[in-house]
Amino acid sequence: MKARILLIAAMLATLSSRTEAKSWIVDYQHSHLGFSGIQERSVFQGSFRNFKVDIDFDPDHPESGKIAATIETGNVTTNDRQRDSMLPQTEWFDAQKFPEAKFTSTKIQKTDAHSYEAKGTLTLKGITKNVTLPFTLTQDGDHWRAQGRAMLVRSDFHIGEGEWASDQTVRLVVTVIVDIAARPQN
Repeated sequence: MKARILLIAAMLATLSSRTEAKSWIVDYQHSHLGFSGIQERSVFQGSFRNFKVDIDFDPDHPESGKIAATIETGNVTTNDRQRDSMLPQTEWFDAQKFPEAKFTSTKIQKTDAHSYEAKGTLTLKGITKNVTLPFTLTQDGDHWRAQGRAMLVRSDFHIGEGEWASDQTVRLVVTVIVDIAARPQN
């Protein structure tokens, strides 16, 4: 009986150690969080200069992982002075009232050899919606690179209100672009 209990305890310890997520260190200098949109039939790119990502993730057991990101909405750039001055304003991100957007994963699953899906919630401008971020994870030298894209409808989050609320000048569908360089902590 005692041997059986020890065997079960050893099996449980092995199982729990295999499914424990690892903390990752993000290399912000080589990471990018941005978006792509269309204004008057021209594609434009934007990026958030300040963001923080917390990653606890085991590629072999993604179901035990968690990803959380906090993005400063007032530090956005599209390399267009007029657009950049408008995006933090009330009609768009309303950065004074809502200085941060947050993504929190609720489920991560493997979809292929190097492909995953992070399902979770995105809170932007005080509105929380379920989103899915498909991403790939590939080794790049001494670190790993997670790259993904997700389509969002900006009006779901009241981004672009008033004269900007329609699809007429700026398309409602925006692509969120994630490119994170990180390495697991030892």
